[in-house]
Amino acid sequence: MQAVAGRMLDVETGKTIEDALVAFDEERIVYAGAREGYPLGEDTQVWDAGSGTILPGFIDCHAHLTGEEDAGEFGSGKLFGDQLIGAVHQLGLILQSGFTGIRDMSEAGLYLSRGVERGAIQGPRIVPGGRVMGITSGHVDLAPEMSKAEINAHDHLSYLIDGPDDCVRGVREQFRMGAKFIKICATGGVSSPTDRIDDVQFSPEELRAIVGEAKRHHSYVTAHCTGYEGAYQALLAGVECIEHGVMLTPREVELMAKNDVPLVSTLEISLHVANIPGFPDWMHKKALQCRENSLRSVALCREAGIRIALGTDYSNSKNTSYLTLGREFLAMEEAGMTRLEAVRAGTLYAAQVMRVQDLGVLKEGYLSDIVVCDGDPLESLECISDAKHIRFVAAGGRVVKNLLKEKTDSAVAR
Repeated sequence: MQAVAGRMLDVETGKTIEDALVAFDEERIVYAGAREGYPLGEDTQVWDAGSGTILPGFIDCHAHLTGEEDAGEFGSGKLFGDQLIGAVHQLGLILQSGFTGIRDMSEAGLYLSRGVERGAIQGPRIVPGGRVMGITSGHVDLAPEMSKAEINAHDHLSYLIDGPDDCVRGVREQFRMGAKFIKICATGGVSSPTDRIDDVQFSPEELRAIVGEAKRHHSYVTAHCTGYEGAYQALLAGVECIEHGVMLTPREVELMAKNDVPLVSTLEISLHVANIPGFPDWMHKKALQCRENSLRSVALCREAGIRIALGTDYSNSKNTSYLTLGREFLAMEEAGMTRLEAVRAGTLYAAQVMRVQDLGVLKEGYLSDIVVCDGDPLESLECISDAKHIRFVAAGGRVVKNLLKEKTDSAVAR
């Protein structure tokens, strides 16, 4: 058995326990609470959190572990196999940042999730959604010089579907490959060359076909939503999660509150995308519409009591390194969320969006995904914003990062 001793934040209650202990045996937590409440055996290895804080492992609910820009220095090249090598390397960076869970939207996530489950790959637990589905000329139609058939045959991020029958077939293809949920693009977006960000990208009939098929597989649909009308149509059709939500209005937020639909944030990119250098003019013009609209959307969601879960939409580029996934916490505070709200978004609420029941909280019987940062996140979120501030990471009971000192004082075992 192993344990970490020191300050612990209970993300459910929002209370801090200054002299706490989190003990774990293999993949489950056996105790989390006041240190005096749990006697440890002499053979227990105890790590000292020092001036840091013990937290649940963080979760990124919006990841894309594939594509050329995601390949990284160890996966350069156009071949998917090379990109997978890069993605395996990136999983290690994600762990170093304290993120022990991700919800991925790409073909790569299907394979990587199985590799992690089997112990062949060291990485965060992955809930895969398969390829992102959109319409011809829509947000994931990123190569108009290629035919739809070529994109569907060779692209590892995008899958184009048109018409209700095609939508049903596309959903079944993702589940056939091992997807646990379905992601669609209900509106246009910043990075796509052939649409406007406020385009509505599926008909009501297509949306109902997608949602209905997902439900028959005991699953759900989440939707990329930049514009508001496409978000509204997706919600009417029964979509159960909204990604980005850049231009939400009271109409959509009221429907989200009524149906308990969460928002996955991606605020670090939404608030700062217009400042990223090197974009073509058409993309920069779209990006300028994001910041103020995102701030309004978050304010509306907070006022309505919508659960906001952390997502980054990061790729391993110089602008969005997986070592700085925690910058999303800072962006949440910038958008008006409290520090506790931000931490809950990356733990408690993110676990709910992942639909993993025993994750996101430090509690007996829960999965032992545990992080220690080098400060108190309720004082400053900087201490969870970068891998350099993360001192300890356990994922499923396996310690994958440890810069703490072992505690040897006799009080530990009392």
